[in-house]
Amino acid sequence: MKIIDFHVHVGKFELLRDDIQELLTRRPMESNVNVAEVFSKPEILENYLTTNGINRAVLLAECGPGTNYTIDSQMIAEFAKNNDMFITFGSINPNYHNTEDEFWKSLKLGIKGFKFYPADHSFNALRDDMQFVYKMCESLGLPVMFHTGLTAQKDTEQKFIKPRDFEPLAKKYPDLVLILAHGGKPYWYEEAMTMALSFPNVYIDTALVDPLSLDQVFPDLEKLSQKIIFGSDWPVAGSYSALIDKYKQANIPESIMSAILYKNAEKILNDAFKKQEDAVSEALLAVSV
Repeated sequence: MKIIDFHVHVGKFELLRDDIQELLTRRPMESNVNVAEVFSKPEILENYLTTNGINRAVLLAECGPGTNYTIDSQMIAEFAKNNDMFITFGSINPNYHNTEDEFWKSLKLGIKGFKFYPADHSFNALRDDMQFVYKMCESLGLPVMFHTGLTAQKDTEQKFIKPRDFEPLAKKYPDLVLILAHGGKPYWYEEAMTMALSFPNVYIDTALVDPLSLDQVFPDLEKLSQKIIFGSDWPVAGSYSALIDKYKQANIPESIMSAILYKNAEKILNDAFKKQEDAVSEALLAVSV
């Protein structure tokens, strides 16, 4: 069974804020796993993921207060350097970055998509200076992921977390692949499902959604099966082997399971890479002139 994990966090553990370090070590992990070490060292992470049957992993930047602004696009690009297993998603925080400058910097680094954290970074995703980023991501084929649902960061206001908050973007940028991370956990699963079924460009990732309850929180699972992608949210999720075991135990047909764990992500990434192949280099050339 092939698996693509669309939601993996990495960085330098010692640079994280105390509450985020606690969050990443809260759930039980395999007895032989040192979270800080796996989180911080590419070769150890690769071995850990491979041992648990993962073929490829999307690594997510998070440049905000909880990470002390350390996990930016550059760190992710350096972490994944010369490793084809890892797919790099950058981060732009409009309260910290010049959005256009950070976008071009990320593109030059080889970033393949972005994750944004409106709740944790305290910004409205619809703000004007982010529109350039969405427009360029749509044009160049870079998927965009948003955190949805409650967040565990201690200083958030729990705003900009509902899946429907991002509906204007799905409408305005119909060719932008928009991924609702966590599916709106734990209260807005229905909103996420409605969004994914209403917009061809909207997908859901399963990060921190209990695999054994997938068919309960998403009752139209068969209809939705082409719009869900697997995400672990490791290391927040805890033991990777335990998580994969839950997927194996879930009473979900093999055809749906393979779509969630691999096929849907493979299609998103293949389509993105194909579009990016020529478009990104041309855009970088044009902006440098």
